[in-house]
Amino acid sequence: MKKNLEFSIDRNFIAFKDTLSVKEAIRRIRKSAREDTIFYVYVVDERRLLIGVVSIRSLLISAPNKKLKDIMTTRLTVVNETMDDEEISELFLKTKLLALPVVDDAYRLIGTMTLKEAINVVRMENAEDVLKIQGADINAFDKSPMKRIQSKFPWLITTIISGIICGFIVGFYEPALKHIIALAFFIPLITAISESVAGQSSAIVIEGLLLGRIKEKSFLSLIIRQFIEGLIIAFFLALLVWVICFFWLKDFLIANIIGFTILFAILIATINGTLGPVILKKINVDPVVSTNPLIFAATDIMVLVFYFSFALFILKKIV
Repeated sequence: MKKNLEFSIDRNFIAFKDTLSVKEAIRRIRKSAREDTIFYVYVVDERRLLIGVVSIRSLLISAPNKKLKDIMTTRLTVVNETMDDEEISELFLKTKLLALPVVDDAYRLIGTMTLKEAINVVRMENAEDVLKIQGADINAFDKSPMKRIQSKFPWLITTIISGIICGFIVGFYEPALKHIIALAFFIPLITAISESVAGQSSAIVIEGLLLGRIKEKSFLSLIIRQFIEGLIIAFFLALLVWVICFFWLKDFLIANIIGFTILFAILIATINGTLGPVILKKINVDPVVSTNPLIFAATDIMVLVFYFSFALFILKKIV
């Protein structure tokens, strides 16, 4: 298990042999005087191998003289002590049980885990993923200042490099800016929209990868679905920006350039955000950590190149 987010195994569990009567099982539970909530009674054999489980409700409504083997459920969902936190969380999500038995490799019962513990770990893992996306670390407070700097530095350098490249792009297309200075007004808007869409698309894909919901067979349908959604969003946002530009600047040409650029920016951001995490995972790079810096940089560069190339193309046609 992951040491930083390890489930705590409750070793103080209740387990009886299958030959015990319902009446005797209830008497022993009362005698134990446990203050915590008991959800299930586990049934084991002479070697302490798990063979069944009985819910407290079933125990209370069964005839006192019945044996546990007569009322126990033998179709079991168990946690192996070697499972990691994500696998255990998935078990709780699928089974919707309040507690799960923990067994070793020999199927001996060694403890239990509750849904409450699973929820706490999921919260911790979500916090860790959010911090990773921002280039931070959930254990940052336990590290030295130099270690914290080292964990942040690579992605900040990536941002600087992409910013410098974008600066060169703007400088290369300076003639377009000289002719129509208003083009510069919309650079922050275009890059902000493209980064937002790329981030939203990648978040959906990363969640699917982490939860195992995205398979190779279903990946093509995911791309198509994401592209259709991006196309709808692109159409309405491009139309909205076109209307704002036209009534603000009273310039049909600028409105067309900005509108088409927004359309392209959202589509390319959707594609990058969808493909990026999958490609990174294929080359064994953690998509949670790497996706946003790399996808944002690639999207900004591609969008700015299109923006100014398209603007120059339109200007040359007019001139």
